[in-house]
Order: sequence, then C-alpha cells, then structure tokens
Amino acid sequence: MKQNKIATAEKATKLDIINVDELNKKDFLTAKEAAYILNMSLRTVYRLIQSKELNAYNFSERKTLVRRKDIDMYFDLSLNDINIDKSHLKELINLENSYTMDEVQKKYNISSSALFNLIKRLEIQKKQVGKHVLVRKEDIDKIFAP
Repeated sequence: MKQNKIATAEKATKLDIINVDELNKKDFLTAKEAAYILNMSLRTVYRLIQSKELNAYNFSERKTLVRRKDIDMYFDLSLNDINIDKSHLKELINLENSYTMDEVQKKYNISSSALFNLIKRLEIQKKQVGKHVLVRKEDIDKIFAP
C-alpha cells in the first residue's frame, strides 16, 4: 500500500513532458508552452508579457497566446535594444510647445491621478522643469481631440 501511495504521488507531481517537435510546428503557443520553450517559470513569462518585453494576446482570464515569431524575436533583440533611449524625445519638450499638468487638468477637466495614469499607460514623454511637469501639446491634443 505504501508503494502504491508513493507511486501515485510521484505520478501526480511528475511534470508533463511536452513534445518539442509539436511545439516547433505551432505558430501560437500558450503561456505554459512558451515557458517550457524558454526554460522559464510560468510566472516569469507572465512578467515578461506584463512588462511588454514579450508580445502576447490575452483572450480571456485563462487563455493567453504568444506567437512563436515573438519568442524568436525576443532573442534577436540585444539587451541594449530592449531599453530604448528616449532621452532625445525629452529634449523636444519645451515651454512653448507644452502644457503643464495643471493646464491639461483645467483645459480637459480631468483629475491629476487620471491624467498621470493616462500618460503612463500611453507612454507619453514628460519633462520636469522646476516644479512643473510638461507634456507636449501635440500628444495631449491627440488624446482629447473630438
């Protein structure tokens, strides 16, 4: 009986071995299959997806697919290319072509937290000048234009 219990426990905890040949034929992989190919934990794959280092599409709460091509491209990028230098974009922001955060809040009647979340989500460049934070008028007007 003891040997049966041990065998049952080992069978239940044994990792499913995925056939690599089948995975290489697929164009779209689940997050679990991507983790297996990348030799990473499933949580690490989800972290890469969340940080937008790995492209994926979340169809539902339990269905996230990654293109095989995106996994291959992940390795084609060097570490320097992942952290794109956007400092030259900040140089384009000046007092003449920019709004302060207060001006945007008053003009478009939006709260400061909603504005900062929008800027963060859309990855709009901003620049700190003294006590003011500036964003380009062009970028803000594109968002709120009717």
